[in-house]
Amino acid sequence: MLFNEPWSLSISLFERSLAFINLAAFLSSLSQWRGQIGSTGILPACHIVRQWKERKITFFERPTLCLLISDSDKFLLTLHWIGIICSIMAFFAIIPSGICLIGCWLCYSSLVTVSTTFMGLQMHSNLLETDLLYILCSPFLAVQPEVLVFIQWSLLFRIMLGGAAGKYTGGDSSWKDGTAMLWHYWTQPLPNPLSPIFYRMPASVHKFETYFTYISEGSGALLCYTPQKIRWIAFVFFLMILLGINFTGNYAHLAPLTITEMILLLNDNVWRSVIPFQFIISFLEYTAVAPYAIAWPFKLLPWLCIALPYFSISLVPLLATFRGENPFSWPIFTCYTSRPLTITQFIYQHRYFQRFFLNPWNFLMNWSENGHDLITPIRLCGRYVKFAHMTKRRWEIIIEGSEDGSTWYEYDFKYKPSNINKSLPIVPFCHMPNLDWRLWFLPNEAARGAPPPTWFNVFLQRILQHNQAVLSLLGPLPEPFREKPPKMIRAWLYDYRFTYKREEDSKELAEKTPADQIGKTWYRNRVGLYAKANNKDQ
Repeated sequence: MLFNEPWSLSISLFERSLAFINLAAFLSSLSQWRGQIGSTGILPACHIVRQWKERKITFFERPTLCLLISDSDKFLLTLHWIGIICSIMAFFAIIPSGICLIGCWLCYSSLVTVSTTFMGLQMHSNLLETDLLYILCSPFLAVQPEVLVFIQWSLLFRIMLGGAAGKYTGGDSSWKDGTAMLWHYWTQPLPNPLSPIFYRMPASVHKFETYFTYISEGSGALLCYTPQKIRWIAFVFFLMILLGINFTGNYAHLAPLTITEMILLLNDNVWRSVIPFQFIISFLEYTAVAPYAIAWPFKLLPWLCIALPYFSISLVPLLATFRGENPFSWPIFTCYTSRPLTITQFIYQHRYFQRFFLNPWNFLMNWSENGHDLITPIRLCGRYVKFAHMTKRRWEIIIEGSEDGSTWYEYDFKYKPSNINKSLPIVPFCHMPNLDWRLWFLPNEAARGAPPPTWFNVFLQRILQHNQAVLSLLGPLPEPFREKPPKMIRAWLYDYRFTYKREEDSKELAEKTPADQIGKTWYRNRVGLYAKANNKDQ
C-alpha cells in the first residue's frame, strides 16, 4: 500500500464521481450538437470527416468513430446516448467501470475530435485524459490500486504546478505585479451574478487572491506526493481555489472534474470520517473493486508499463511551462535570498552533475518527447495552464437583424453578456455552452486585427436561413424574427464594462455612456462593425 494507506473506498468514490462528470458532459453536448456539428449546423461533422477521408487520415491521428463507422446525424446522436448509458452503468457499477468508461472515452473523443472549434478547450481534453488513465489502470485495480493513485497525483501535480509556472512565465505582467485578479471577474468568459460583487472588492484583496493562487497551486502541487498527514493541505488549497473559480464564474465541469481528480489525495480513513451518511459509505463499499493478492513480481508490471512511462512523458508539457527559466531566479525567491539560485547554478555547472545526471536526464527527456509526440492525438499528457493571460478589455459581439436596413433588432444569447437589461445568468451545473464560450475568443482576436473566422460567417448565414438547430443555441429571438428570418444581419463589437467601477473610467468614456445604461450591471459603447451578411450573400 502506498504510504501504507487503504484506497478501495477512495477509488470507488473517484469512479462514481468520474462517471457523473461524463454523464454531465454528454447531456450538455446532447442539447447543442445539432446546431454545432449536425448536418445543417455551423460546422457539419460530415464535411470535416469527408475531408479527412480524402486525405486518408487514420483513426489514431483523429480518434473518432465517425471515421470508421458513419458521420450521419443519427450516428452522432447514437454516440451521445451510448455515452449516457455507459456513464450510468459506470456510476452504479452494473458492469466493471473500466469497460463502461471505454465506451465513454470512445464516444466523447469521437465528438470532441469532430468539434474542436467548439469542444477544443482544456476541460474537454482533461476529461478524456482522466478517462483514459482510469481505463489503463482498471485491469490492475484489484491487485495494485496504488498505480491509479500515483497517476492521479501526477496528473494533479502537472496541472497545478504547470498552472502556477505558466502564469508567471506566460508574459502577462499582471501575474507578476499582483493585479491579475483585478481583471479576472470582469473579463472572464461567462460572468455570473457574484462576479461584479467580487470585482468591486478593494485592490488589496485582489492582490491577495493573485498571490494566494501561486501559493495554493505551487506549494499544493509539491505536497501531492507526501504522506496523508501533510497531503490534506494540498487538498484544502486546491479546493479553495476551485470553489472560488466555480462560485464567481461559469466554467462547466472544470472545477468538478479537478475535484474528482483530487479525491485520491485522501485515503479511505479520511473519507469515512468526512462522509456524513452511512448509506453513501455502504454504496461505495458495494461498488468497490474487491482486492486480491498476487506474487510481487507481477505487481511491478503496471508500474513499469503505465505509471513510470506516464510520469516521465508528463514532464514534457510541465517543463515547457517553465520556458527554460530557473524558478529560483524569480523575484519571489531572490527578493529574500539569492543563495538557492547560486547553489543550483553551481550544481548545474559541476562536471559530475553533468556526467552522472544531466546526460541520463537528456536521454530520458528525448525518449519522453518522442513518446509525447506519439500519444498527443489521443489527448494524453496535455498542457493545462488556466488563466495564464488576463484580458484587459471586454469586447462582446452583438448580432442585429433587420427587415429593411433601417430598423435593427438585437439577438440575445443564453449565457454570454449581450442584453444589458438582463441580469447575469447562472449556467446549469456542469453545462458547457460551447457557442457562448467560443464567441468570447473572437473579440480578442479581432482586437489583434484578425478577420472573422469562416465558421462565424456560416453562423450568420444559418441565422438568415432561420435554421432552427442553430437558433436553439441563442436566447429568445427578436419579436419580428420569431416566425421568419431577417433579410440582413450584422455583428457589432461593443466594449462592455461593469457599472460598479464607473467612477474609475476616463471622463471621456463616462460622458459617452447613454443615460439609460447607468445603474445596470453593464454599460457599453460601440467599438466598430465586425461582420455583416444578407440574403444575397447566400
